[in-house]
Amino acid sequence: MKCKNHANVDAVDRCSACAEPFCPDCLVEINGQKYCGSCKVVAIKGQPVVEEEPSIKCPEANEALQMALFSIFCFGIILAPMALLKAQKAKKIIAANPKLLGAGKVTAATVIGWIVLGLWILGAIMKGVQASK
Repeated sequence: MKCKNHANVDAVDRCSACAEPFCPDCLVEINGQKYCGSCKVVAIKGQPVVEEEPSIKCPEANEALQMALFSIFCFGIILAPMALLKAQKAKKIIAANPKLLGAGKVTAATVIGWIVLGLWILGAIMKGVQASK
């Protein structure tokens, strides 16, 4: 079986639309189907156009991460819980709007906030133990 466009070249497959034999240079794959040059235009026209909308950064996620990072260095006992609350709020906002970015920042803020808060509590317990001796 020879290619419809190239008489001296062997065909490897048939067009999914017109079923004519073609060589590999004459076929293009669209959504798992192989089409010739004439039929590919019809195949592409039948496809829905997918427009990607830009994603928007979630400002609450940024604020939560900034608070969590700042809580490492100062006012951890105050800023860590605030970062955790802000992260929870950001998580709800991102879940409600799939266009928003920042889930990773929310996770990071949550982890950092809990670590800082845990260290502050552990430090307070250690001071209490040392004071009672």
